[in-house]
Amino acid sequence: MKFFIKHLKVNRNGVLVMLIFQAALFLMGFLMVLAINAFVNEDRDYAAIGGMMALMATVFGGLVRGSGGMNRYRMAVSMGQTRLSYMLADPAITVLNTLVGIAFAWLLNQFELWVYSILYPGWELDLNVFGVMRWWYYPIFILGICILDFCFGALQLRFGNKGFAIVWFPLCFLPMIIGNSMHAAQEGGTSLLAQIGRGIAFLVTLLSPAMWAAVGAAVLLALLALSTVCYRTAEVKM
Repeated sequence: MKFFIKHLKVNRNGVLVMLIFQAALFLMGFLMVLAINAFVNEDRDYAAIGGMMALMATVFGGLVRGSGGMNRYRMAVSMGQTRLSYMLADPAITVLNTLVGIAFAWLLNQFELWVYSILYPGWELDLNVFGVMRWWYYPIFILGICILDFCFGALQLRFGNKGFAIVWFPLCFLPMIIGNSMHAAQEGGTSLLAQIGRGIAFLVTLLSPAMWAAVGAAVLLALLALSTVCYRTAEVKM
């Protein structure tokens, strides 16, 4: 417990940086909606883009925190903390940071909806990410960020910053590529992106949702096991 409190104090600036980043992306999305409704949108509707971008910033904050896992690990262990205590405390802090990020994004989203209700009375709310998400989405959301953070630190310890970058950058752009490829396939395009989308759709149909969930769980367990081995056997140096 003492190490957890000490580790939390050392890493307290990380959550502040994430909150600032969330606020900046929220403002960008909020101003984007105002501009679209003022100059482009001809329908009486709006979307809570600011809140959605603030929530996305929570994911990005978790990924960025994962990029510093190697330095946090080496500092903690070189100062006398056990590897096991680090592997317990650091993911717990990631969970706390993510919870704070979700709560802050929700507050920004509520503020955004309140402003829109004044600016656009009688207009239809077309998109609200917090209205779509069910309660069980949040544990999965938090667990995913925590596992990515944990695995990213192990990846750095094993392959260094260059090896980590080779994996980190594609992962950042993978969701966008998948989304665009699926959209291109639905539009009936013949481009490479559309072909990728059709391939993804074909793979999805090979297994039932329950089977895919089992495959995903097995992959996550394997990644956690490999990451634990990396942390347990990593050389400690500053």
